[in-house]
Amino acid sequence: MRLYVTVNGEKLKLAGNMAKTFQQLTESVSEGQSVRILTIFYDSKKEKRRFKRELRGAGGDLIKAAHNYLSWWTEIQRRRKARMEKNLSKKLD
Repeated sequence: MRLYVTVNGEKLKLAGNMAKTFQQLTESVSEGQSVRILTIFYDSKKEKRRFKRELRGAGGDLIKAAHNYLSWWTEIQRRRKARMEKNLSKKLD
């Protein structure tokens, strides 16, 4: 995913998977700054649907959508890690 935004008039290019792009966005934007989407290039239809769903759920607020997505992503990664550790401990026993 490539995301081009303006933050208080300054143009930013963010690239990577959706989680990495949103992480870069939340790190580069501080409280009270205005963010506007210029252009988005998606890697897949699934990513496009997820982005639009998150943006609609946040009422069009890109920063809120990024925070919501990142909290969901970290939870999924935590569950995946726990599941892998559980399966590995079963194999070792």
